[in-house]
Amino acid sequence: MADTGQLITKPQNRKDAYWLTSNFLEIDVSNPQRVGVTWGHFSTYEIRVKTDLPIFKLKESTVRRRYSDFEWLRSESERESKGRWSSSGTE
Repeated sequence: MADTGQLITKPQNRKDAYWLTSNFLEIDVSNPQRVGVTWGHFSTYEIRVKTDLPIFKLKESTVRRRYSDFEWLRSESERESKGRWSSSGTE
């Protein structure tokens, strides 16, 4: 006869409760800094990336990027999405 006693389990912490078995990519943009005080000043942001995706060589990295890099990314994303929509005949 099989034992029907209560299973003994360890207490579950938050990481165990929300851990996904699939790959993940976390991107955090923070810590804005203004560089320069007169003509030519600009803002930079710290970008932290954590992942377990095999395509990335580093599992964690941190870089600083200018605000203009984000403008470029937005512009390219919009251009790419419009190209996809217009090629299918819908806008």
